[in-house]
Amino acid sequence: METPATPSAVCRASLEHYGADQWGRDFLRVSPGGTLRFLAPDLGPVDLQALCDALAARGIQAPFVVRFPAMVEQGMARLRRAFDRAAEENAYPRPHVGVYPLKVNPRRCVVDTVVRARTKLRYGLEAGSKPELLLAMAQPPEPGLPLLLNGFKDHEFMRMAFHAAELGHEVVVVLESHREVRRFLDVRAEEDWQAAPRLGVRAKLYSKGSGRWQRSGGETAKFGLSTAEILKVLGALEDAGLLDQMVLLHFHIGSQITRIKQIKRAVREAIRLYVGLQSGRCPSLQFLDLGGGIGVDYDGSRTSYTSSVNYSVEEYASQVVYEIASVVEETGAVPPVIITESGRALVAAHAVTVTDLREVQGAPLPVPPPGPDEHRLVAALRETLAEISAKNYEEYFHDAVDFRDEVLQLFSAGILSVHDRAAAEGLFQQIRLATARIVQSLARPSEEIVEYLQQATRKYLANFSIFQSLPDAWSIDHVFPAAPLSHHDQRPTVRASVVDITCDSDGCMQQFAHPDENLTELPLHEPAASESYYLGFFMTGAYQDSLGAGHNLFGRCHEVVVHSPGAAAPLLGAERMEVEGVEVEVKMGLTNGDMLAAMDHDPEALRAQLRDRHLERETTLGKPWALGLLQSYPYLARTLGGQEP
Repeated sequence: METPATPSAVCRASLEHYGADQWGRDFLRVSPGGTLRFLAPDLGPVDLQALCDALAARGIQAPFVVRFPAMVEQGMARLRRAFDRAAEENAYPRPHVGVYPLKVNPRRCVVDTVVRARTKLRYGLEAGSKPELLLAMAQPPEPGLPLLLNGFKDHEFMRMAFHAAELGHEVVVVLESHREVRRFLDVRAEEDWQAAPRLGVRAKLYSKGSGRWQRSGGETAKFGLSTAEILKVLGALEDAGLLDQMVLLHFHIGSQITRIKQIKRAVREAIRLYVGLQSGRCPSLQFLDLGGGIGVDYDGSRTSYTSSVNYSVEEYASQVVYEIASVVEETGAVPPVIITESGRALVAAHAVTVTDLREVQGAPLPVPPPGPDEHRLVAALRETLAEISAKNYEEYFHDAVDFRDEVLQLFSAGILSVHDRAAAEGLFQQIRLATARIVQSLARPSEEIVEYLQQATRKYLANFSIFQSLPDAWSIDHVFPAAPLSHHDQRPTVRASVVDITCDSDGCMQQFAHPDENLTELPLHEPAASESYYLGFFMTGAYQDSLGAGHNLFGRCHEVVVHSPGAAAPLLGAERMEVEGVEVEVKMGLTNGDMLAAMDHDPEALRAQLRDRHLERETTLGKPWALGLLQSYPYLARTLGGQEP
């Protein structure tokens, strides 16, 4: 007699279903009751399901983003330790300086965390736009930590750089073109500045990265100057008597670099260029800026796949320092201070996007019993369902497809009834499910049939907008890991893809990260109607906040920030409370009125127009109810009892 699996064994197997034992090994555990717990520094394990239920009881319903800012500082500290260890192993005498690029996630709770930790962990800031520079300028200056300015810069941007230097920031303007040199010199001459930025130059290496963003590097890259163009820039500075202001050489070969080999190749090329410039035209060089690119292992496979990386942060630091130290020792050059601008590796893991799953589409249809005048095609489908097996499934399944298609043709011609069509649809769906079970039991199933079955998956409706919450999944097919927050002590009963609530066919999750092979559908459950069933998308902390789109006027979700002790002052417009034993701040998401205002509509005018509509009409719910909708959440709602209204 088979021994039933223990709850702990079922829980472990459940994590493996989603790959969470690999991609979530550093921050996820499962409770004996089958709920997911998030592990963040300075906090006890936070039960995500209990947190969601407690928020719902307070009227704060999904979707929302749960943030653990302490994870950001943990990422900063890990990179710091990795470079310190690598410097010690290679007897490298200069320190590493991390720089946080504000574009990766400019949310206040993230930026505040970086700023609080930057002194002890040696972190500067990087800005690539005027709003980002204003944000950086407002932070306390840190001696020895650079404020790097990347991107294209107009006259006003350059004046802001000088002003930031006067405020005490150690500004380094990274020149992207020869025209920016001219612009810098013009701005310098306009005023009797009390302080001035120093300069860097971005090199266009021939080395490329790997993965989805490898086109960011190489000779056709958007940014960077060729060697000849760099020499032209240095010549212009020399003519102006300002060559000693050139202190930094920068390069960037792409985000989410999947292969350490590509990083080593680029660093070797860059340090050779650095040494050549330093020993020749530009002895003032002192910083080598490697840009960003440290990848995140989204799927847990530790491979060079686009959603993974074949190296750790420690291996990255070790290889970088080794390559630089080797060339410095060989040439006798003055070793540079190594700067990295990695943001994704610091902030990705701090955020979990949570949605509640509502209903399964494509549930098995009922099959009516055979009638005395049943059409021959319906009878043929019924016979196929009864006799299909592992030995004949290929022939029988193709026959079933032909029978189904002929039924649809005859129905369109007016020959078959609605009841015949319904019976044929139900029988074919049962045949498809039977074939799927057969295919799963075979070592080498028919690839053609497997592909067909994958196109006919069931769909779970998720209460969120992919365009707002996971824009990279829609726009560039980026793969995020996902798992339900509960029911890990139960075996899944449904395999389904996930669709959002927008009126757009692109609002579908096509893949979910997994260490073995990315999943096209998730193993999920069908909980009781009164029970909220939450799905978490993990590692969504990089780029998604600033790239989200208001498609269908679904706006920014509620923000739930889980704090460690001694956190900063509350966020603007947020409420601080204790939930499930942890301190959280909740900033409510955008309302219907907010989203209409974002599209240039006047909420006050709309309110007046709604009042006018009620002057001559009696409605069941009344004018106050309609006016209150402007202040409600655009997403699907539930009553406090868990039922849909």
